[in-house]
Amino acid sequence: EAAIDMASWFLPTSKVVVREDFGGTQGEKVYRSRGYDIFKDDLKFAILVDKGSASASEILAGALQEHGRAIIVGERTFGKGSVQELVDLTPDTSLKITVARWLTPKGFSISEKGVEPDYKVEYTAADKTAGRDPALQKAIELLTK
Repeated sequence: EAAIDMASWFLPTSKVVVREDFGGTQGEKVYRSRGYDIFKDDLKFAILVDKGSASASEILAGALQEHGRAIIVGERTFGKGSVQELVDLTPDTSLKITVARWLTPKGFSISEKGVEPDYKVEYTAADKTAGRDPALQKAIELLTK
């Protein structure tokens, strides 16, 4: 819900934000933008991602990337594209089961490959030590040229 709500600020009504694939056990469910779309094409922006970006952040990044609303800068995301349900077994135990997977608007599985950035920028231990953020610097460069 959070990813759909956030994407709705940047996308027109009815644009696909994410698809839920149940592996053939039932029909695919498509989640669409609510169309707040207050920024229109006036706002140019980048989304910074790394291998720790997961779940809703991947859904948002994938949707805005595929609809051409944002550039993605950084490292490939984690790939947490599974939909899970918690099943209580006893009052003290539960089991988490994967029931579906999230797909980008164009149908790519987030769990298989994560979201590939438009501009790959690696964050190294030397960057961390020096207090540098090369993805942020690349995004600034791209947005100001």
